[in-house]
Amino acid sequence: MPLSNADEQSILELFIELLPPERWEELEGEKRPQIFSLRVVAAMMLLQRLDAQGTQAEVVRKLAAGQLDHLLPASKRTRQKLISDNTGRYAAACGQFPPELVKQVCDEMLRELRKRIQPAAEGERVVLLVDGSSVSLEHERELLSHYPPSRNQYGEAHWGMVRVVVLHDARTGIALHPQWGPMYGPETVSEQQLAEQAVEQAPAECVILGDANFGIFSFAYDVVQGQRQVLLRLTAQRGQALGAGKLLPYGEEPFCWRASRKDREKNPHWPEEAKVEGRLIAVMQKGFRHPLYLFTTLTEELGDVLALYQLRWNVELDLRSLKHTLGLFHLRGKSQEAIARELQVAMVAYGLVRVFMAAAARRRGLSPRHLSFTAACSLLNLMMAKLCCGNREQREQGLERLLRLMAQSKLPHRSKPRSYERAVWGFRQSFPPRRPQSGAGKTK
Repeated sequence: MPLSNADEQSILELFIELLPPERWEELEGEKRPQIFSLRVVAAMMLLQRLDAQGTQAEVVRKLAAGQLDHLLPASKRTRQKLISDNTGRYAAACGQFPPELVKQVCDEMLRELRKRIQPAAEGERVVLLVDGSSVSLEHERELLSHYPPSRNQYGEAHWGMVRVVVLHDARTGIALHPQWGPMYGPETVSEQQLAEQAVEQAPAECVILGDANFGIFSFAYDVVQGQRQVLLRLTAQRGQALGAGKLLPYGEEPFCWRASRKDREKNPHWPEEAKVEGRLIAVMQKGFRHPLYLFTTLTEELGDVLALYQLRWNVELDLRSLKHTLGLFHLRGKSQEAIARELQVAMVAYGLVRVFMAAAARRRGLSPRHLSFTAACSLLNLMMAKLCCGNREQREQGLERLLRLMAQSKLPHRSKPRSYERAVWGFRQSFPPRRPQSGAGKTK
C-alpha cells in the first residue's frame, strides 16, 4: 500500500525544516538573528555530508546560491543576496556550538526520521544489526593523543584511528546513535564495550543480531538484562566448547549459558549465578563453508531463526554505504568535538536518504533493502535544488520525480549463490607504502 500524499509531504517538510521552527528557537536560545544560526549550520553540515565532494566550499556555494533561503532570517544581507562564499565564517560557526547541543539536535532528528519510516507489520519484531568498523583521522596532535595510530614492524602509522559501533534496523537500514572510542593505545575500547553502550538506546523487546565477535557471554547477558532478545553467532571454538558440535549437521537444544569464573572477575557486580536461558543451534547451512553455531533467546522455529540470521550481512552493506558513499572512511575534523559532529551528522544524513528510500519502495510494494543506496543518494543530490526551492509547487514536483526515480533504482537479483567466500577486498595502491629509510635524518 503506497504512502498517502500527506505522508510523503511530511517527509519533504522534515527534509526542509529538519525540526519545527519553534524547537530551533528553544535549542538555540535568545540570540541576535544571523546567517549562521544553529538551524542553518545543521542543514549545511547535512548537505556537506550528502554531497559527493563533501567540502565546506561546496556547501557554502549552495548557501550563496539560495538553496537554504527558506532557513535564513529576514535581514538586509539575505534580501540583497550579499552572502559571501568564503568558508571561514561557516567553519567558525560549526565550532561555536557545544558538542552536547549538537548531540541533542542529532538525536532528535534521528527520532523524527524513525517516526516517518515505513512502520513494521503488526506483531513484527524490531531487529537491530550490530557491527563495528574503523575510521581514520587527520594527523593532528590533539587527535593523536586521544586516538593513537596503529603500529607494525615498520613503526607507527600516520593516521589516528577510531573504532565505531553502529546499530542498524535490519528491515529499513535506518541507524541509531553511534558509539566510538580509540582503537589503539592505553585507553583502547573493544567493539563489545561500545556495543553494550549502543544497545542501551535500543527499544525493549527488540532483537539484537550480531556476528561471532559479539557472541560472548558478557554481551548476551547485558542485552538480556535490558529486556531484549539476542541472536548471536559463536566462533567454532566457543560453539564446540559449549557442546554444539554434537548437534551437527542440523540441530538445536535448550541451553543455559552461565558466566565463567573470568567473566565474574571482570564484572564483580554480577550475581554469583549470572546466566542466560536460550537455545544452542548448530547447522551446516548452505552458503557457509563451515558449521554455523548460534545462540539465541528467540522461540521461533529453527528455520525462521536461520532465515533471520541471514539478514546480518545487511549491516556490512550499511557500513560500506556510510564509509564510501557518504565518505565516512576518513574524518576531516581536527578536534574531538569536530569528530563527534561528523559522526553524528553522518548518521542523520544516512537516515534522511533511508526515509526517502522507504517512501519510494512502498510505492512499488518493495522492501527498502531492494533499492540501491548509492543511486538514491546520488538522486537526492541531483534534486536538492528542487526540493529546497521557495516555490511549493516546484518542491512537490521535485519530490514526485525523486521518489519515482528512486523506486526505479532496484538492486539486481542474484540468481546464483556466491562462488567465493566473503572477504575484504583491498584498494589498489597508486604509490608504495612509506617506510623509514636507514640512516635518514643523520648528519655527517
